[in-house]
Amino acid sequence: MSSLQPRPGHWLLRCPLCKTGFAAGAGALVCQNGHSFDLARQGYVNLLSCRRRPPAAGGDAKTQLRDRAQFLDAGHLDAIAGTIAAHVERSSPKNVLDAGCGTGHHLARIAARLPGTVIGLGLDISKDAARQAARHWPTPAFAVADLWREWPVHDAAVDLVVSVFAPKNFAEMARVLRPGGWLGLAYPGPEHLIEIRGRFALLRQHTESSRRYAEMTARFIGPPSSVQLHHHAVLHPAIVRAAILMGPNAHHVDPTDLDVGCGPSP
Repeated sequence: MSSLQPRPGHWLLRCPLCKTGFAAGAGALVCQNGHSFDLARQGYVNLLSCRRRPPAAGGDAKTQLRDRAQFLDAGHLDAIAGTIAAHVERSSPKNVLDAGCGTGHHLARIAARLPGTVIGLGLDISKDAARQAARHWPTPAFAVADLWREWPVHDAAVDLVVSVFAPKNFAEMARVLRPGGWLGLAYPGPEHLIEIRGRFALLRQHTESSRRYAEMTARFIGPPSSVQLHHHAVLHPAIVRAAILMGPNAHHVDPTDLDVGCGPSP
């Protein structure tokens, strides 16, 4: 018999085929109607494997995940987790969902800053991301899911939904949040990477994002509040390279154009 066991956050999930709850099987999550999804040995579950339609395009490649881990582990975006946690900590959220969790870094940082025991669940369309996150963070649960479709999460089951530089499906965020729950969004502003944008021909940020996200939040969740985070740092060339290649710029920039001066970190 398999020794793989679901993590606490896996009980926030429901079957993507029939929307019923899961029970633990032999190394799998099994719903009331017998649909079964194996737990990988790293501890995540892939809920895309039995979908009739292929998932939407997206997800981070292994190289992007490697670059993102290098950049995030250096602490350059930890202010995001700290700001979200400080804003919601008085309500002591217990169930936290990171929609578009990537490496799991932000989910783990937020959970560590919140009081009491936090049950964390990370969703990402990238199987490589879920595998890496589950291997690195043994406490939160992780699952592979398409964020642009209906999420495999129970209604009103989550106290805090987090979306950090990730797709924002506001209808599903509203569905899975309990009444009075919190939504924490983070997205790049118009000055994101501005110091190196011209030199490396990086993507420009949409100036209307803030207004659009505020309107959607007000429509689906409630009146929003916003905090602008500004952080300046002197970065080693290797970290500059990681900052560029960890996100959408990886699909638009030739990595060989970034090699000048980008030796190994000291």
